Amino acid sequence: MTKCILIFKEIEKCIDLLKILEERSLFFSQAILIKPNDDKIHSEQEEIIQNFKSNLFKVEKIENNRILNPKLDRKIRQKGMRNWLMPFGFLAGLSFSNMTNLMTFSFLNLNSFGESLVAGLLGLGSGYIGSYFAAGSINLNRSKEIRPLLNANTEGKWLLILENQNGYELPWNLIKEYEPLDIIFLEG
Repeated sequence: MTKCILIFKEIEKCIDLLKILEERSLFFSQAILIKPNDDKIHSEQEEIIQNFKSNLFKVEKIENNRILNPKLDRKIRQKGMRNWLMPFGFLAGLSFSNMTNLMTFSFLNLNSFGESLVAGLLGLGSGYIGSYFAAGSINLNRSKEIRPLLNANTEGKWLLILENQNGYELPWNLIKEYEPLDIIFLEG
């Protein structure tokens, strides 16, 4: 799948391209229009966005986009990893305590069930900590690719993220007719 980000100076060209893509029933896995910072948007541009309704395309701020916001991406990965590492850690702690019959918390005067439960809770906590560090350790090395996009968005440029579906090619001739300032391809 090809994922590209088109940079436009004028919202009109961007909206016209989106309308043509919708009219021609071109399919995309993802098609998102990223608005510039609120202080860079004029009232006419905001009106154009609100008048443009489409089921195929979304309009987002850059802070809410997972591709362009590494912090949001890390937070979503951490949540997904937490959902399976915490129960796994709980079961691992419970199982280890039952298999070894260690009385690690004997100073608390717990029976074997209480020992197992405390070990499970420690495993649960370990799963949470593990999900945090595992999600943070994934380095996508996108900072070099994303930096020009963030700068363009700060300057008041419109970003259009397009990702084709498997088996379909992006309509490059049509895209070039609308003269985007730049086309940036993202890997992976």
